[in-house]
Amino acid sequence: MDMVYILLACCVAGVLLFTKLGGGGGGASRAVEAALERDIQLMEMRLANLTEECGTLQASVASMRGRLHTHAEHEADRARQLRDAAVLSATEQRESLSERLVRKGLVNADQVAKAEAYRRNTGNPLPTEEILALLGFIVPDVLRAERDDHKRQTRVPATPVAGPAPTEGGAGSA
Repeated sequence: MDMVYILLACCVAGVLLFTKLGGGGGGASRAVEAALERDIQLMEMRLANLTEECGTLQASVASMRGRLHTHAEHEADRARQLRDAAVLSATEQRESLSERLVRKGLVNADQVAKAEAYRRNTGNPLPTEEILALLGFIVPDVLRAERDDHKRQTRVPATPVAGPAPTEGGAGSA
């Protein structure tokens, strides 16, 4: 019988031990579950913060793209203006003084034709623009000023066309 009591005592001890461990294991399980819930809440808060930062960054990128587009348009306009100025300058360098006077509206093409015909018919060695002044189609002072300006422009080389502007290193203003 002693063996039965010992066996019975072992069973009771086992049941108590199992109950104690089962109950204590549930507490540990709840503590782990609570810790995991806190971690999940922290991660959700971080995700919300990151989502907000992402929205802010996307807005900033959109703003920068708008500024870049505006800057690119401005630079394209500037390059077009420089190219047009170079073409005009090159045209002015190739044109004669008579052509310049006609282009500026100081004399007309008929007056130039009359001056050239006069020079050919009379054998006059003066340039056509001087004959324009002799015939009274242009004031001598205006002719002198235009000749001086024409000489200055034909000596100065054409303005080179600018290439694309260097990109700003992120520190520009629009």
